[in-house]
Amino acid sequence: MDTKEQSLLNYYYSKLIDNTFNEKDVYTFLLLIRNRSKEIHSIKELADFVAHRDQHNGYIKDYLFETRKKFESLGKTNTAIRIEDVFPFKEMKKGINQALAEYQLAGLTNEKINDFVVCLISILQQVKITDENEREIGKLFFALSNKQMILMAEIEVSQNLFKKTNAVFPVLTANNGYVDIKKQDRFDTPYLFTDKVIEIINQEGKLEIIIPE
Repeated sequence: MDTKEQSLLNYYYSKLIDNTFNEKDVYTFLLLIRNRSKEIHSIKELADFVAHRDQHNGYIKDYLFETRKKFESLGKTNTAIRIEDVFPFKEMKKGINQALAEYQLAGLTNEKINDFVVCLISILQQVKITDENEREIGKLFFALSNKQMILMAEIEVSQNLFKKTNAVFPVLTANNGYVDIKKQDRFDTPYLFTDKVIEIINQEGKLEIIIPE
């Protein structure tokens, strides 16, 4: 990293520390630490996915298709389906702080990592999921419940040769300490924003979720 690039990194890092960042700052920050994070699995894959979006073929796309296979196997086996985030919170925190340590920068707290993930969820909304023939078979959406912010995948699933349906499952999650929203039901089923693009801004040192009317 040259001197100019280091100054840019320090600028965006200071915004994270001072709570003056928004999703656009997280986007740039992630791309800046990308080159030094090639050995950090979660950060490398997330940064590459952010950079290339629906054109990227890597671990995250593999995860989406492996999860799709789990839904396609429903009713064919007795195995229960267990869906977990593509990267757990602890792994992302460890990866981000390991990357920062490479630049002699102090690690981020749980609260700031949660803010980081919320911005990441917003950045990755509307990414198309395509198959090997480049046919769109799904998309990533922003979802919101009383307790969580969620990057949700909706993907086409074949039940048999003649019948297809869509499966919906979480890809990344963060705690919702930003929007006071009424539970849809006793299960706190998330609100799924398929047609609206959510934006994360910063108002007086706090992240604010902008939901279009």
